[in-house]
Amino acid sequence: MITSITIKGNRFYLLVYFILIQTSFVFGQITVSQTDMPQPGDTIRLSTCNSNAGLPNPALTGTNYLWDYTALIPFTQTVDTFLAVSSTPLAYQFFFNNGLLYPAYKATVAQAAPSLPALGPVTITKVINYYKDESSNYESVGYGAIINGLPTSVKDDTIDVMYVFPMTYGNSDSCRSSSQVSISGLGYYSTHQKRVNHVDGWGTLKTPFGSFNTLRVKTVLFSFDSLNIDTPIHIGFSTPVTGQIQYKWFANGFGLPILQVNEQIVAGNPVFTSAVYRDSARKALLGLNQINSSINNCLVYPNPGSGNFTFQVDGNYAPSGNYGVKIYNMTGQVVYNNIFITPHQNPSFNVNLCNQPSGLYIYTLVNDRGERVATGRLVISR
Repeated sequence: MITSITIKGNRFYLLVYFILIQTSFVFGQITVSQTDMPQPGDTIRLSTCNSNAGLPNPALTGTNYLWDYTALIPFTQTVDTFLAVSSTPLAYQFFFNNGLLYPAYKATVAQAAPSLPALGPVTITKVINYYKDESSNYESVGYGAIINGLPTSVKDDTIDVMYVFPMTYGNSDSCRSSSQVSISGLGYYSTHQKRVNHVDGWGTLKTPFGSFNTLRVKTVLFSFDSLNIDTPIHIGFSTPVTGQIQYKWFANGFGLPILQVNEQIVAGNPVFTSAVYRDSARKALLGLNQINSSINNCLVYPNPGSGNFTFQVDGNYAPSGNYGVKIYNMTGQVVYNNIFITPHQNPSFNVNLCNQPSGLYIYTLVNDRGERVATGRLVISR
């Protein structure tokens, strides 16, 4: 009799334990919503790792999954500040702060971004992106920039829906977006993009910053730019279509992904380019390595390229026009080191890396005051 009671009791506790386990799994699946996106005034510190040595394959995922990225080693650190739309240049706000005439483009937050790659005679610098955070979507509605020397507001003719809410495991969505701007005396510059999102996992993410309950989103992007010159024969050309894969881990209340692993599609294959993650301040990365993401005053093209690259830098950042250029491979070895003397207005110079193998490289530019002007990635693809 006593034995029978003991067995029944154990069965009861096993049943309760099983129910608790199942319940904990249910509560482990977070949902990402509008409140988890960046808000004006948010300041987010990010570290960038430029090597995937020791890191897991980002394509691996599942339910109640453990992603261990504690081997991340920061190469640079940035501080992203999200801006109130009203605090951005007035000429940029034309579409994005006018709810009466352009309600679909009424932005809720803005963010400074790197300059866009030059396309022929078109240069786009001092970029600010505008976003609209709604209960159903988080959208990129356009950008403001200095285009060929003129401040310009550029709305997306077809809005880029970055995320659809609520984001939960198993959800998928896609969209196409485009924008077009008239270039005085030249023609039309346009951008085109296709985005595909798939929420393909949930579980625990470990990074040097801590452990987090996360939802994983895989984003695939295909994009190209084009320029149509306004002549009787309508001359036009475009950049090759580039493909990117972004693996993003979201946790509730952090504004940006806790971790984002970026890959470039080169010759049909994904190539690791960087891993960007939330981090604490690192003294080793202060000084010249403390980069504000709103300052990246350099255009590099073509990128990816076969080995010959053109650098175009804002001349206001080097009083005498001297720039020190260093380029590193993924082992941290300096493969290129030179000083260029360039004119003050829109200086440009060429860098020859044809003796280097295909792959990812990191460049840094320092002016004659010892200030870092820009840092970025180069992809050699042959």
